[in-house]
Amino acid sequence: MANAARGEVVLKLGGERYVLRPSFGAICEIEAALGASLFAFGRKLERAEIGAAELLDFARACLAHACVAPAGRVPERERLGELIVAEGALEVIAALAKFCQAYAFGGEGEKKAGAAPGASRCETEPTTSAPT
Repeated sequence: MANAARGEVVLKLGGERYVLRPSFGAICEIEAALGASLFAFGRKLERAEIGAAELLDFARACLAHACVAPAGRVPERERLGELIVAEGALEVIAALAKFCQAYAFGGEGEKKAGAAPGASRCETEPTTSAPT
């Protein structure tokens, strides 16, 4: 079961439920493997402007570096491509876009994503100041 508060996202492939967690270390590894920022991939995913090879590489990187369950079971490249087609590319894209959102906005990212662009949590939460 994925823990939304921790930003975990479920990616379904071939009857398996892969739980992805956007930890800082995982994001660094994914970006190193892809040679691009996660934000760049997130934008491509949200617009469904990602090619098949890029989608396959991104899914493999996420499974290799951010998967917490079932850990250690990354399908081979060709098999993963078949699983993506069987699941439906848009279903996979939606899950991976949610993973990018969780990284960008933290746990429960979809709720926070609705905040005004450029607004930080500091600007929207009440503050208290100690008397000086």
